[in-house]
This record gives sequence, structure tokens and C-alpha cells, in this order.
Amino acid sequence: MTEAELRDFLAKQGLADNRSAFRKLKGGYLNSVWRVDTPERCLVAKEFAKPMTGTLFPNLPEDEAEALHRLAGLEVAPDLVGFWPEASLLVYDYVEGHMWDDDMVSVAQLLLRKETADPTGFRSVPLTIPDIIAEGDALFARCASQPGTISLPAANVPPPQKLSLIHTDIGVNLVGEGSGLRLIDWQCPAIGDVCEDIYSFLSPAFQILGERAPLTDAQVRDFWDALARPDLEARYDLLRPAYAWRFAGYCAWRADVLEDAEICARYRRALGEELSYMGQSA
Repeated sequence: MTEAELRDFLAKQGLADNRSAFRKLKGGYLNSVWRVDTPERCLVAKEFAKPMTGTLFPNLPEDEAEALHRLAGLEVAPDLVGFWPEASLLVYDYVEGHMWDDDMVSVAQLLLRKETADPTGFRSVPLTIPDIIAEGDALFARCASQPGTISLPAANVPPPQKLSLIHTDIGVNLVGEGSGLRLIDWQCPAIGDVCEDIYSFLSPAFQILGERAPLTDAQVRDFWDALARPDLEARYDLLRPAYAWRFAGYCAWRADVLEDAEICARYRRALGEELSYMGQSA
């Protein structure tokens, strides 16, 4: 959708007029995202690309709209304004503030707030170590070369007692600070283990792909202290190598198939960091 087409569409919905300013935002790898400033409010208009298959991160516009609906009032995600499936267009209120920067306490508090959301009806994701590893194996099988001999985890971790609405791709998709911190880009939500969301934040590869340095040990410790859930910390330590193996496979596959040299290099660096992250002691 061009700027003129988007302006016309939003005008028909009563959300923009000739005074509105449109600016295309950077940062997404897939969808087209616009900031729309009107005299009354600031909006984000997100036009979805075609759904993806064979990836850890499917592009699901209906699910993002439903996730924002479920999260309304929890101070977790942006406020949904409207969703038009026929146009693959979602609009939400713009979140004021800068991209997240080092505030580990606020991320922990946001994840705890998110735990009250209803996860039923969203796509399911693997919960056991063998199933998570199998996804990584399938991704590496697509690649031109395989990693060297890797010791994969064999711990028997029972499924979580509580299933959660999970984002699956937190990384640096965080805007604001303190109680105003919000988690954006909900296009691949799932019903699953909150440890998967914790992983997608703490993982060095996710941070690298967001063009940030991996978190330090001190930052990670601050996160766990703020979360104050030693049960989740212990569970995460058991699941982390499996999550890291799977995402390493994803990074290897993306580095093979993408054409942009800079992005491919970023994925290769993320791959190396993630294979190292598999073997880190708790």
C-alpha cells in the first residue's frame, strides 16, 4: 500500500485527514509499518506481508489483533485501534518513548503482568526438550553445512504447570520505560511456556539481531532478581540449551537463504553466539 493509498484508507475509517503526517518506520524485517500523526493522536499502521511458512515466526495478522485484544488493560502491549483483514492492516496507538535500553526490572515486571492474559486458541508450540530440539534439527537440515559435534541436552523437563500467552520474539521489541514499557510486534503469538519468552529476551542471538550487544551476566542477574521466580529460573536453565539449538538452526538457515550481505553477517554472528550460549553453565 502506498502512502496515498494508506491515507485514503484511514480517512475512510475516520482515522486520518489531509492534516495527518505519515512517516514510514524502520526496524521490521518483513511488514510495512507507518507512524501516522493526526491532530488528535498518534497511530501506528501496520500492513502485513503475505503469511510465511516453514519458519519459527509465522506472520499472523488475525492473531496479532486477537493478542492485542486479550492484552488490553494489562499495560503490556499497545492499545488496538482497529483491524481490517481484507486489507491486512492493523492500527494501534503509538507507544511514546525510546526503544528499550537496559531496564531489566521493567521487562521482568512486564512479563509478570502478561501472565494474566488468556492464551487459549492461539497456535501451539513445542513444550518438551525433544520436540524443541527436533525443530532445530529440521532447520539445520535445510542448510548447506552443519555445525560440528554438539552435545544436546537430555534432561527430562515436565511441561509447564501453566500455559501462557507468549510473544515468541521479544528481543528488542520493547518501547518505553518503567510501568510504561510496552511489548510490540505481536504477529507470531502462541500458547506455550513463558520460558520461551524469557529466552527470546535473554538470548544473545535475539539481541544481536536487534542490533544490540548480548546482555551481560550482571544484566541477566538483575532480570532474575526482579522476576523473583526461582522456579522459572531453574526451569529456564534446563530448557535454554534446547531453545538455543533451535534458534541457532534458524539463524543458520536465514544466513543461507537471505541475499542482503549485512543481514546475513548478522545472522552468522548470532549463530556463533547461540551455539556458545548452549554450553554456558547456569
